[in-house]
Amino acid sequence: MNELRLYGTVGSSFWDEEYFTARQVREQLDAMSGPLTVRVNSGGGIATEGQAIYTALRAYEGDVHVIVEGVAASAASLIAMAGDTITMTLGAIMMIHDPASWYVEGRGTEEDHLQAAAGLGVIANAYAGIYARRAGIKIDEARAIMKAETYYDGAAAVAAGFATATDEESDELAPAAFDYRIYGHAPQQLLAVAGAIQRERPVSAVMAMMARAATPTAIKGDHIMAKPKVTAVTAAEEGDQDGREEMETQTEDETTASATNPGSEDEKEDGDDAAQAALGADAVAILHMCERKGVGVGSALEMIGRGLTCAQAAAELQGTQMTINNHAPRTRILRDERDTVRMGMTGAIIAQLQGQREVTGPASAYMGMSIVEMASASIGHRGSMRSWGEKEQVMMQAMHTTSDFPAIFENALNKQLLEKYQLAAPTYRQISRKRNFRDFRPMPLVRTGDFPTLKPINEAGEIKWGTFGEGREQAVISSYGVGVSISRQMMINDELGAIDEVLSNYGMTVALFEESTFYAFALAATMADGNAIFHATHGNLGSGGAASAINTAAVAAGRAAMRKQKSVDGNTLNIVPNILLVGPDKETEAEMFVAAITPTATANVNPFSGRLTPVVTAEISGNAWYLLSSANPCWVHGYLEGSEAPRLRTEEPFGRQGLSMTLEHDFGMGAADYRGGYKNNGA
Repeated sequence: MNELRLYGTVGSSFWDEEYFTARQVREQLDAMSGPLTVRVNSGGGIATEGQAIYTALRAYEGDVHVIVEGVAASAASLIAMAGDTITMTLGAIMMIHDPASWYVEGRGTEEDHLQAAAGLGVIANAYAGIYARRAGIKIDEARAIMKAETYYDGAAAVAAGFATATDEESDELAPAAFDYRIYGHAPQQLLAVAGAIQRERPVSAVMAMMARAATPTAIKGDHIMAKPKVTAVTAAEEGDQDGREEMETQTEDETTASATNPGSEDEKEDGDDAAQAALGADAVAILHMCERKGVGVGSALEMIGRGLTCAQAAAELQGTQMTINNHAPRTRILRDERDTVRMGMTGAIIAQLQGQREVTGPASAYMGMSIVEMASASIGHRGSMRSWGEKEQVMMQAMHTTSDFPAIFENALNKQLLEKYQLAAPTYRQISRKRNFRDFRPMPLVRTGDFPTLKPINEAGEIKWGTFGEGREQAVISSYGVGVSISRQMMINDELGAIDEVLSNYGMTVALFEESTFYAFALAATMADGNAIFHATHGNLGSGGAASAINTAAVAAGRAAMRKQKSVDGNTLNIVPNILLVGPDKETEAEMFVAAITPTATANVNPFSGRLTPVVTAEISGNAWYLLSSANPCWVHGYLEGSEAPRLRTEEPFGRQGLSMTLEHDFGMGAADYRGGYKNNGA
């Protein structure tokens, strides 16, 4: 397996310590393939460098496994979010906060600070979107965590959704060398590291470097010794490629920039809304391009205020021969603008589908746009869109070309479909255990009691070895799909309500499909011994198949039968039922049986009151009823790992009849053990 160690400061050397840059990371990744382990021990650094490294790791084709060793603070915590898995080692700390700058370009006037704040807001919202996506929370919730400067140990990071596992058996690693005094609430163990290192720069200078602000006069000309942890690339070597690489990225910047600062109302002309939106879409691209060249935020915002496009700003910067900060290797972010656009448009479409009026983060820039207007912005359309035909032409271009809009729209629909699907509550999930499939091969199931029991240790200290009982049950997963379509009228007329209704119907339909598919299999499943799951030879069929109403005597007989069940090794399992599964015909009878009452005589006491939970499904017809144990379920169900919900895929480009898509779903189940259930045919 490939391994990448990101130790030290992100993007630059502040105190002659180890450091790593986005360019170095990208060059290492270009030479790798297959699974990748990334070990992180960093106190943070330059915000935009962290974002570029995160983007590079997310674009890596293999699985990325991040291990936080020591500390992942500030920009380093964002890098950690790129992992498919994120493991916190013993003693490791993760810190999430808002990017900050103690230095602003200019004389430090109110306007200077406002301009600097606008630039930091762009970076903060981009960070918040990444944290929110990893933890499954809203962007404003992520911003609240960032503003509070929140520290997590391993268990807390997992609980918050910012990590997937802890590793308490690993050796504890000391946090990376860094002056943690720059953070507002650093714990003592990090402050001790700050006190132990040699500080060659004032804290304000470090903060200016982290925010990529113009370097203060007091530190100009300083020479910083670099100890990069990955293969070093100097600024001089990078400079030879400036012209060629900048020309290669201009076109991408121009068509994929995120809209964060729309142009002035005074510049807007009637019928030119699309052009105005495109002007706003260049704002973040100019900010990031200026950051790449070491130009202050104030200059970037001044260009945006003049209405320059990304290409015009690039030409202006190239012609002015602005001074570059050569203290450390620089980075170019080739994908972050596109990611921000995707995130913003996706969030806006979802918010409009849900009827939200106010959103924060990248989505706010697109909330005033219709579907057609977003499609127009994605392809850089500058013409009129007044007529129905012009709008249709824009939609066809957006869907047929290599723009991001098909993926953006598909992603938004998938997220909305997921929400509608999750609102459904099929009953099979209450009686079955979830076990996901790694692939499409049958999954062997370990049954209750397959593990050997403990055996006494003799005086000589000899431990006797047990054997596994033979288990032959399996679960099988299958793929399902159906074609769906969204008409061109819905798209062009911006009928998001109708689209939302379509998704609601499909979300519920998939849940009902799972319910019927599961019960059709589960109640008639055949075990590996060739007998039905509920069979007299299994000791779980009431009185050999005799029917009885739900009463104390019949339920008591079922409970006793479950308690007496033996494992494959002959050990008594003592299984206790806690679920009473019935169909609609027995629903009222089941509810009355488990209802809490105050009896006046001992004979009237219901010993099962409060001990059984009725579960009712329309998939059971007739009078049959079942006792089940949630601790020892008879069945398992699951999905393909990484695809735990139905998903929409674009099948064909936008055409005469609308947007054609396929709804696909992978769902599997299996009978694990007959011992956790009991059936009575009912009366």
